[in-house]
Amino acid sequence: MITAIRDHLPGAVVHGAAAGLHLLITFAGGRPPTWTDTDLAAASLARGVKAHPLSWHRHRPGPPGLLLGYAASPATAIAEGVTAIGDALRDLH
Repeated sequence: MITAIRDHLPGAVVHGAAAGLHLLITFAGGRPPTWTDTDLAAASLARGVKAHPLSWHRHRPGPPGLLLGYAASPATAIAEGVTAIGDALRDLH
């Protein structure tokens, strides 16, 4: 999953890789994005990938991000899902 994120989600920072059931990714760049993490989650869902926007879980402001579960998914499905999120992100730009 981390390799797919690196390949398809440029600028994404992975957090919690040792957690075992999910990854948290944030998008930090030089300038604030023109999209929100809820926009990205909705665009990903339209492509068949369910991801939780980090803003749903935050108590304080921060960079946009997604919570990505992977515990019950085969590696090929994970790679396809991350590719779909990357496509959604490019469309939001």
